[in-house]
Amino acid sequence: MEKVKKIFKYRIRSLAVNLILLILLPVLTLICLEFYTHVPWDLSVPIFFLNLGFYYLLFALFTFLFGSASAGYAAAPLLPMLFGLANYFVVDFRSAPIVPWDFYSIRTAASVAGNFEYKITGKLAGVVLGFVLICLIGSRIGLKVKDLRVRLLCLVLSAAGMFGYIKYVGTDAAVETFGLDTTLFTPNVLYRNNGIAAGFLGNLKFLMVQQPDGYSPEAAEEEAKTTLAQETETVQKTAQKGTDEELPNVVVIMNEAFSDLGVFGDFETDFDYMPFIHSLQENTVKGNCYVSVKGGNTANSEYEFLTGDTMAFLPAGSVPYQQYIKGDMPTLASYLKNLGYQTVAIHPYNASGWARNKVYPWFGFDRALFRNDFINPLLIRNYISDNSAFNKIIQLFEEKPEGENLFAFEVTMQNHGGYSKDVEGFEETIHLTELKNKTTQVRAAEKYLTLMLESDRAFEMLVNYFRETDEKTIVLMFGDHQPSDYVTNVIFRLLGIDRETSDEGYFNNYIVPFVMWANYDIEEEEVDAVSVNYLSSLLFEKAGIPLTGYQTYLKELRTQIPAITANMVMTGDGTRYRFNEGEELVKEQLNAYNILTYNHLSDVKHRIEGFYDQAVQ
Repeated sequence: MEKVKKIFKYRIRSLAVNLILLILLPVLTLICLEFYTHVPWDLSVPIFFLNLGFYYLLFALFTFLFGSASAGYAAAPLLPMLFGLANYFVVDFRSAPIVPWDFYSIRTAASVAGNFEYKITGKLAGVVLGFVLICLIGSRIGLKVKDLRVRLLCLVLSAAGMFGYIKYVGTDAAVETFGLDTTLFTPNVLYRNNGIAAGFLGNLKFLMVQQPDGYSPEAAEEEAKTTLAQETETVQKTAQKGTDEELPNVVVIMNEAFSDLGVFGDFETDFDYMPFIHSLQENTVKGNCYVSVKGGNTANSEYEFLTGDTMAFLPAGSVPYQQYIKGDMPTLASYLKNLGYQTVAIHPYNASGWARNKVYPWFGFDRALFRNDFINPLLIRNYISDNSAFNKIIQLFEEKPEGENLFAFEVTMQNHGGYSKDVEGFEETIHLTELKNKTTQVRAAEKYLTLMLESDRAFEMLVNYFRETDEKTIVLMFGDHQPSDYVTNVIFRLLGIDRETSDEGYFNNYIVPFVMWANYDIEEEEVDAVSVNYLSSLLFEKAGIPLTGYQTYLKELRTQIPAITANMVMTGDGTRYRFNEGEELVKEQLNAYNILTYNHLSDVKHRIEGFYDQAVQ
């Protein structure tokens, strides 16, 4: 006891009380953090203690950093308090928690944060108050480290312990020992089952893309050669047709949060929210497109379309634009550039959003236009409207040199989240007639449907413009994702769908519409299911543009797996499975695809030359 007194001094009379607080406060901090989004007793006993290890190490670090328990125990809870608060609002806005790679996109998140409504509930206030009390109680602990050498040694040991903890929690040994959930595509469930600390830190290992089974540069080359060797006569004729005939201008619009909530079932509105698109038939291909995200992470749908890769093989919540793409990558844009197209990317918002100002040149775009390139645009909810966005495409078409083909790829902003916030000059004109009680959530859903009508009108304007032009042009528009759950929940309640138990509700959450129209003859088709990674090859088939080797591969893969996303797999008979359930049914095909996507995205040094952005010869 005398040795302890030489190293520490304490203000509280009872050493026992100090020790109890040292043990108890990290436990209370863990409980408070879990309470933000779920209940602590969701954690199994082993996982609870695994998480608790993090908090003891965190409190020890702060204590030895400051040299006293009063300072350390007052400061340490602030980190989980602020993280939990941010995570609470992120879950509310996009229906998914914060994951490690979100820190790459802080600037993007901050740029749109003002358009959301922040609701302070009684539970939220109670949790924050709990953290404040923990800090106040911790500040009264009278334990101080007097010996500098002991303090520094303990600081080093605490830091080493934290480093070891972070490394360990991401290992297979930790998964087996503690029974950790490894279901990456449902981060909310993973955090609830594993605890927020262990769930978040365990995801750090996924900051790098993992190699698929059996991967080697030679295996990727062999897969590509097999694809080209099996090239069908039909595709060869399509390729020849594309080289012999006039190639069309290609306009692609990935429309922010554009979706048809009618996929969940029939509900009544006082006016059709997509009258033009619903009626469009001649020279039109349209249908359901499955995407990997909902409520956010727009750049992932963009990535899947432009590259032909899928998010299914990447960590849940990751964003390739910010994590994995660091230089030139063959894409749809670089291929069309090789065919002589002028390639232009358009995004009527900040250039730095999702690092697009860096990624677009790497993808093969000659130019990229952002918000500052729009002069006096029409705004809807403080975002540049689809009408103004589509008029920029018309401007590019009219300014291009005669005889030169244009590929314009636009990602819109008009329909971005924040539907519950009232904005002067924008009122809902579409109403859910079966719901008389116009709560804030119901009004948010009606505002969303009103925005769909504005997109429909803008698309009609664009189609009517190209109807009057002489140059062959094909236009594709699709959504990047559905809105957040707080909008779709209104429709779910109206239709009596249980989000937790309904497979239909789960799968249909990831359906967005696509519509492809040409001002020349193309074969009309209603497509029941396609995923966004296949959409460019479908576009090229309809447009008569030669397919690349990779698109040829994807065309064949689609016959076996009509849709594949980070959340689902559709088998050839049209049955939908959650990804972790259907994966085994098509394991061989998925692994072959994974080998090619890994070669395309990650193995830059051994990337197969010409396969991803050259026409089949």
